[in-house]
Amino acid sequence: MQRKFIIIGMVLIAGFVISGCANNRDVIAKASLAARYDVFSEVVNHEAQPGKAIMDIKLAVKSNSSRFMGMYNKHSNPPYRVHVNVDGQTLILEAEPVLENKSLIDSNVPESGTGWKYQFSKRIALAPGRHTLAIALPIDDVIVEREVELHAGTNTITVTPVYNKRSLRPYKGQHFTAGVKTLDITAN
Repeated sequence: MQRKFIIIGMVLIAGFVISGCANNRDVIAKASLAARYDVFSEVVNHEAQPGKAIMDIKLAVKSNSSRFMGMYNKHSNPPYRVHVNVDGQTLILEAEPVLENKSLIDSNVPESGTGWKYQFSKRIALAPGRHTLAIALPIDDVIVEREVELHAGTNTITVTPVYNKRSLRPYKGQHFTAGVKTLDITAN
């Protein structure tokens, strides 16, 4: 009888843990849907637009999908994408990854080792002022929302991933193989 209660308790705990992993899916799905289409426009050339704020979004993230028989497989289904939402208008960023090998194994270097490096960037034009910016990584179940103040001219939004911590050696500490924990957004 006691064994039956232990098994039921373990099943309940496992259910809570599994359901806790899907916390951000609804929020990410909501941020990925466009509610407006008049907030920004994509800039194809580097010409300055008078009276407009130009927002350069830059994000570099390292990920590993899997390794099988010495070959590294990249994210293909679903692909690794970044969802950007500015005041209700959405934009999906895609990038072709490059296999990167930083052979130094150090707990102070979270991107050491072999993995896929994604370089995302986009330039958009919008009205100067205060805007709500949401950036989501659906693969890692991460979404971060910030208010940014944009001035007329070029504004750079740098997004830096903060990786989860690993407790196993040789990558003790933050490391890309543990996935992205959150994003640090800075505006210049």
